[in-house]
Amino acid sequence: MSRMFRVVTGAGGSSPAPQLRAPEKIHIPHETPAIEAMPFIEVGGPDGAVTSAVRSAPRVAAPMPVKVMERPAPPKAAPLPVEEPVVAAASDAHVLSVTFHRLPKLGLRLLPSGISPDIIAYHDPDHAVSGEYRIVRDEIVNQFEEPGPRVTLFTSATGMAGTTTVMMNFAVSLTQEHGSRVLLVDANFNRPGISRRLGASESPGLAEVLGQAIPLAWALQPTPLTNLHLLSTGIATDATEDLLTTDLPKLIGQLRQWFDWVIIDAGVWGDLPGAEATAAATDAVYLVTRHTDIEQLEFADLRADITDGGGPVRGYISTR
Repeated sequence: MSRMFRVVTGAGGSSPAPQLRAPEKIHIPHETPAIEAMPFIEVGGPDGAVTSAVRSAPRVAAPMPVKVMERPAPPKAAPLPVEEPVVAAASDAHVLSVTFHRLPKLGLRLLPSGISPDIIAYHDPDHAVSGEYRIVRDEIVNQFEEPGPRVTLFTSATGMAGTTTVMMNFAVSLTQEHGSRVLLVDANFNRPGISRRLGASESPGLAEVLGQAIPLAWALQPTPLTNLHLLSTGIATDATEDLLTTDLPKLIGQLRQWFDWVIIDAGVWGDLPGAEATAAATDAVYLVTRHTDIEQLEFADLRADITDGGGPVRGYISTR
């Protein structure tokens, strides 16, 4: 106890006892603390709220943007989609499913193939046989003294006489020399061959025109020769035979107004319904026969039959 007393009071020691220092008084400066560290105090006042924070400029609310109403642009026409034809359901039997088919313009129809090699007047005008066809052309042209459109009919007594080949080469020769507008009419429904030899279509043609399915102008086809046109047979129906008898002579009168020369392929005589009436409506009928058949009875009878029916037979052409 006395020892402790000495330690505290310093008595009885050689060295003075350490003096206890009074704790220093911490001076807190009276400065305004940073605004962000001060608590926010709000007191109501006559001018509104008074706060201990620095009053900042009042925030002005940004004006709401005014949306300008623009007149909507008219919708652009979208391209028409190519759709497959829709087949109407049984419950929609009154709805018609349609498909548009474009018709080629006259004079621009594409030919699927070339002209047959037996049209020698076209492929080789300098050939000796082409010269023979020019002689036939001049003989026929010289038979008509007065100018004007001509309608001729070519026929034969038997098949394989070469009627179609002869009349086609004659037609080509006409376009080459005289520049005439020539129409080939294929009325040989048993053995149609003009369209195939010219690389043209077999329909529409004469049958559709007579049946009034299409106008005449739509059935006329161009050929590789500028002045040569074609009226093919077309697709015959049950009514075609009667129409050939009654309406083909009438059609010939219309064709005269459109072409300088109308050349009709009647095939074998008697195969064309109403051949007598058609022949009588033409300006000339020409018979085609094989050279070996000239003395046959069929050829002599053919000439007599056509003449008795009113057909103007003006000559015949033999082939070999």
